[in-house]
Amino acid sequence: MDRFDWLELDSAAGIAAHRESTSPAPPPRAMPTDGPSFYRAGREMRYAGHFKAATDFYRKAIGFDERNYGAWVELIDTLVRAGRMQEADTLSREANDNYKLVRLFYAARALVLAHMGNMPEAMALSDVSVDAGDRSWYSRCVRGELLLKADASFRFEALKMYEEAQSLAQSPWEPAFYAGWSLLDAHQYALAASYLTEAAHLNARAPLIWLCLGDCFKALKFYDQAIFYYQRVSELEPTSDLAVKRQKECGSLVFGLMRVFRSRDLHARWRREYEKALQQLEPQDNDY
Repeated sequence: MDRFDWLELDSAAGIAAHRESTSPAPPPRAMPTDGPSFYRAGREMRYAGHFKAATDFYRKAIGFDERNYGAWVELIDTLVRAGRMQEADTLSREANDNYKLVRLFYAARALVLAHMGNMPEAMALSDVSVDAGDRSWYSRCVRGELLLKADASFRFEALKMYEEAQSLAQSPWEPAFYAGWSLLDAHQYALAASYLTEAAHLNARAPLIWLCLGDCFKALKFYDQAIFYYQRVSELEPTSDLAVKRQKECGSLVFGLMRVFRSRDLHARWRREYEKALQQLEPQDNDY
């Protein structure tokens, strides 16, 4: 089974790089009372696209336990995704300075520096995070993202990092989502969709995955299919204003002919797009 087997294509008419919801965040499913529950609430808000609420919960989790490294890293990563770079810079520096032996924080700091345009220092810190037998999937995902930001020609190396990350993770949906998110932001839409469909298959309850998947298909001009995924977001997270906005944008772009395509026709068209992307990734022998 490959990633395409998880694509859901619906050709019926009217299918029943900022991704932070601006609507008020709903309360978490279970009200947090201690460090672990605040951390879980932070993750719930992050993957629902409510980044502000997520960062608030992560901070409270760290307040209970300063050595909750997962909360630190996800707080920094979420701040980066929300464009709150000054906060991300301060916190990543603090974490890196206070916990010199935690390689995970070198990756988080590298991510911040890369998004601030300091690629040389970011790559140096990333080297530390993945060297010496480190087994962190997150460090490898950050490395892949840095390679994409450095130059699109490093896509093949970035994909190898993402595959290695998945082999290390206990929950492979998370590195699959991270890979898809990074590839989407790098405008590698077909490749991004392949990872995001895998992530959605493994964790179908995370609205942010479906939102990113919709963004891939919107960029590829598969507007009917994008609407389908945005509607998934609305089903899971009714407060998502972004999902409604994206649906309206796609609704005005859908061509009448798209409505007569059958699912297998769309599937074949999608595979052609992906195969074209893969051909560009094949390593070439030197000419000399």
